Amino acid sequence: MSIVRAKKIQKKYGSLVILSDLSFSIERGDKVALVGDNGTGKTTLLKTIAGLEEPDGGALEIVHGVRIGYLPQDTSLSKNETISGYLKYVSGISMLEKKMAELSTQTDDPQAVRHYEEMRKEYEHINGYAFEHRAKIMLAGLGVDDVDLHNKTLNLSSGQKSKVILAGILLKGVDLLLLDEPTNNLDLPALIWLENFIQKTDAACIVVSHDRRFLDRTVGKIFELNRHTRELTINKGTYSDYLEMKKKKISRQKEEYRSQQEEIERLEESARKKKTDATAGSHWKGTDNDRMLKGFKRERAAGSFRTAKTIIKRIEQMNKLEKPINSKPLAIKLKAETNSSTLDVEISDLIAGYQGRFRIGPISLEVRYGSRIGIMGLNGSGKSTILKTLTGQLPPLNGKIKIGSGVRIGNMMQEHETLPRDASPLDILMKSGELSQSNAYSVLAHFGFNEKQAKLAAGTLSPGGRARLLLALFSIQSVNMLVLDEPTNHLDLDALEALEEMIKTYEGTILLVSHDRYFLEKASLDTVYILSNGLLKRIPDYKEYIISAEGKAEKLLKLL
Repeated sequence: MSIVRAKKIQKKYGSLVILSDLSFSIERGDKVALVGDNGTGKTTLLKTIAGLEEPDGGALEIVHGVRIGYLPQDTSLSKNETISGYLKYVSGISMLEKKMAELSTQTDDPQAVRHYEEMRKEYEHINGYAFEHRAKIMLAGLGVDDVDLHNKTLNLSSGQKSKVILAGILLKGVDLLLLDEPTNNLDLPALIWLENFIQKTDAACIVVSHDRRFLDRTVGKIFELNRHTRELTINKGTYSDYLEMKKKKISRQKEEYRSQQEEIERLEESARKKKTDATAGSHWKGTDNDRMLKGFKRERAAGSFRTAKTIIKRIEQMNKLEKPINSKPLAIKLKAETNSSTLDVEISDLIAGYQGRFRIGPISLEVRYGSRIGIMGLNGSGKSTILKTLTGQLPPLNGKIKIGSGVRIGNMMQEHETLPRDASPLDILMKSGELSQSNAYSVLAHFGFNEKQAKLAAGTLSPGGRARLLLALFSIQSVNMLVLDEPTNHLDLDALEALEEMIKTYEGTILLVSHDRYFLEKASLDTVYILSNGLLKRIPDYKEYIISAEGKAEKLLKLL
């Protein structure tokens, strides 16, 4: 049964078409990936389904009583209240409890009794009587099990706040989940728990995510928004099935277009030849004794003209195929420049963090040139703090960091704070890479920036745009050590694949924090650490960490 049905819905911002004649339906239990290049309208479509945006045309029908939970990309908790109070409010439990308490005193009023019974059924539907138990299990699954429900939301880290917001949506007992990049704010254990939750829930779900492993394990249908036509195509199967089908489709379209062009050229050449023959035949003079031959020549010329016209008409009536858009795949060329200087990094008894607030350590670590090191751990454990301290963004509280004189660090933090927000990509590349304006334009075009975007302030770019700008910067600086903090967040598929190809052949040092399992496999890490309780612990393989997280997720879901 369809719970959502869209018929030719359209959305515009001024003269800019965002969504064009989208038609689709969502059945109960459907698990859908909403995909497309950055800027194709994925977030707009989710907001439209959630009722936060109105379509400019068409019809969007949602079955009466369907509960929708929407998780936006940017989440924030503005009020300072207890975690329990927030979860009760956002899930609707506190409102129901208040109304039920009011109605319970009106036992002599039949209408009040009827309303009370309706409220009680709703309360049971969202498991209000088991609220505290379910809230604790969900928060444990999302990695917030060390925080008391009576703690204030103001005291939570940004990562913990995101998890609390997600828990509130899941506690609503929704029929349709709309998740916009949920994996960006989740660490690996929380991501695996959410993955398992989506697999087991009866609710339908539409997910926007760049995490290919997450999508492969959760969805069975793909909605693709086309960047050029702004239309929607629907495919059944896993995300990997969709990617393979898309490659075959593009290859087939190119072959069909090439074949049709060859046929058109052949027919046009045949028409030209017939016209030439016809012209020559109609002007053939001969002698007076060749009257029969002259008539034959002219008749044949007329036939050639008719044949030529038939061929031309055939070409005109042909269903012309559009030339496939031949977008050149992004390729990141990154050569690690080396010299005779020292290229290693040594960390000794490091205490990192913020005075009087948060600290981790002591940490001792040797980073040899060419090594590939991954750091895992829960959000808020201090992974980013280590990277910021190593790259000089944060002074150490104690201990020593010795960076070899030949080390040139390419630093990509989650928030891309190393970029000057007021400078344009063009200015940044010209200044940092000492490039001419034309060379800077050329590099930026290679990384997907048009002339207008090249002149915008970096702060106005999308997170994906800023990530591509940093990669462009690294490519001209020949950095020999990459420090990457969740580098796959916000990148579209082309940029992701280009980054993976670059990582495979990169000869420099890599220090990496990521929760993207597909990317971690491609990175071929030779050393993996877990950061827990302020200390780094080396583990044999990051897969051990994943297996442990999957086991915990399974156990917790059984308790819900």
